[in-house]
Amino acid sequence: MYSPPVSMVSATIDRCLPVTSIRTLGIRVADVDFWKEVALFNANAIVSTARRLKRILEWPIHKLLPVAVKAMIMPPNNASISNKTWNDEYDSGAWDFLSTTKEVGRYSVIVGYCLHFKPAARVLDVGCGTGILARWLSGAAISSYLGIDLSEAAIEKARQSNIQGAAFAVADVTAFKTSQPFDVIVFNEVLYYLRNPEEYLSRFARCLAPGGILVVSMWHHADGVRTWKRLRAGFEELDRIRIVHVPSGLRWDVAVLRPR
Repeated sequence: MYSPPVSMVSATIDRCLPVTSIRTLGIRVADVDFWKEVALFNANAIVSTARRLKRILEWPIHKLLPVAVKAMIMPPNNASISNKTWNDEYDSGAWDFLSTTKEVGRYSVIVGYCLHFKPAARVLDVGCGTGILARWLSGAAISSYLGIDLSEAAIEKARQSNIQGAAFAVADVTAFKTSQPFDVIVFNEVLYYLRNPEEYLSRFARCLAPGGILVVSMWHHADGVRTWKRLRAGFEELDRIRIVHVPSGLRWDVAVLRPR
């Protein structure tokens, strides 16, 4: 039987197989970095599978149990999010839904509380995002508005909106300091990202002018319920409302607080 010369076989392999061929793989088998990549891939696959399994197992809890019960049996998840993640999400438009009709009722109540309790207020918006609340307040008779957020991407979008009378600054809630007094400080869907929400709320309360108030909004979920309970010891609740967006079933609690 005819056998082609070795040189012809080699040339055929070189011509027909891509760079990532068996020959390349054979070289990489002895490559330490190659095995590190394999190990990392397997580790990521295991973590991804574990997360998927966790979501499947928790589905009945999330879908069937009342929020108050979940708050009692599920572990706290008051975890902070990295600056990079916030920036990526704002750049990708992941938070654009905050400008939709689903959020109109909640923002209306926040604005209503601000104007009812403190007309002509100096407002500090903690975790202001792209400045949605600033736009809602732009036509109102407030004295000043300062919005702070950890995300540079969010603050850049807020500044690009050119909202009259509004100022924005990149700042970490856990490290922010100011000597400026405010009549209203708004925590709009922020507190359940903090491991010690009552501590930071107390710290910001020191920035209130005499008679000043805190307006807090939190999505109605297990971490939100736990956070409200943690605030009771240090803050008096002047008023509170629960908003329901009927089409989606989403609920929020918005309250006016002052230090005890």
